[in-house]
Amino acid sequence: MRLEGVELRWLDLHLQTPVATATGVHAARPVVIVRLVTDQGEGYGECAALAAPTYSEEYAGGAWRVLRDHLVPRLLGVAQGASGNQPVNPTEIPAILGAIQGNSMAKAALEMAVLDAHLRATKESLASYLGVTVDTVEAGGVVGVHHKIDALLDEVSELVASGYRRVKCKILPGHDFEPLTAIREEFPDLMLSADANGSYDGSLALRLAKLDNLGLAYIEQPLPADDLLGNVELAKHIGTPICLDESLSSVGRVADAVQLGACEVACLKPARLGGYLQAQRALEICVAAGMPAWCGGMFETGFARAGNAAFSGLAGCTLPGDLGGSDRFVEQDPSGTQQPLVYGRVRIYKGFGIAPPFDDDKTDAATLRKIWLSASD
Repeated sequence: MRLEGVELRWLDLHLQTPVATATGVHAARPVVIVRLVTDQGEGYGECAALAAPTYSEEYAGGAWRVLRDHLVPRLLGVAQGASGNQPVNPTEIPAILGAIQGNSMAKAALEMAVLDAHLRATKESLASYLGVTVDTVEAGGVVGVHHKIDALLDEVSELVASGYRRVKCKILPGHDFEPLTAIREEFPDLMLSADANGSYDGSLALRLAKLDNLGLAYIEQPLPADDLLGNVELAKHIGTPICLDESLSSVGRVADAVQLGACEVACLKPARLGGYLQAQRALEICVAAGMPAWCGGMFETGFARAGNAAFSGLAGCTLPGDLGGSDRFVEQDPSGTQQPLVYGRVRIYKGFGIAPPFDDDKTDAATLRKIWLSASD
């Protein structure tokens, strides 16, 4: 598969319902799309970085620049080689981009585009490539911070009525026990979890022991991302399983967390880990340790969510992932990919590539800017 060039697009999308978390309110959703053109066709990638560097140090504007100025030129330069345009394989991407530190979400978008183009050229689905044998996976929904309990319960009711098997509620210090108790009383049999987005620190985290009687599946990321040892200590004082998300920023960090006993559940995000191939390595570590894992989400379009659904089909993903519906944007989802929820499950895409290509008209309508980087320059 020989590269001809890469197009970067900046899409301006907006969430229909803004989601409030401990780190801020998410409403605007810029999405950087990578379109890779080869001698055998095209491939698409999607960057999960948010509008601001609140979830991690990455953000959409920075991802655009590092893709434009460093990652894409490095890929094109290696592909050109000393003797003309050389073929590129998806498994080579981590090594090709390895000299650029961090920026895992930008790297994941480029890996996704190379992988998508490779799968289309070889007429294979991502599910088949990863070794997924199931046809559907369970879906989990997310509710943000609500300061009015009635509004919170209304949103949870809508998710339950739509068939979601797990609901995750965003929490922060001072806004945890009351909303979670209200949900549990209204839905005693619901798989319920809490996500703190690293907002508890020191003695504040000890108050999470109050949640032990609510039967939560796990508390996600109670402490800041870099505090693995703090999670080890916290686990001695609370009975609810600790799940790590932001802390699991690389395969090495997953291995460290498992070895230290810093968590009992793993939220694996292919975008945060640098791509699906790296995420699969991280999942293998969890499986070897007997640790439950699931696939997290980042307000992606249907394209990346189709890829996440395929990843969720791996045997090691034992809990429902963040696989929301296809109607979260004010605008029409430009991916051209619909993932209807049927009895709480999402069907895994089995066509060629990661998902159907982006819809040209919808993508054009949402595009604020684009740039073409040629392999021949």
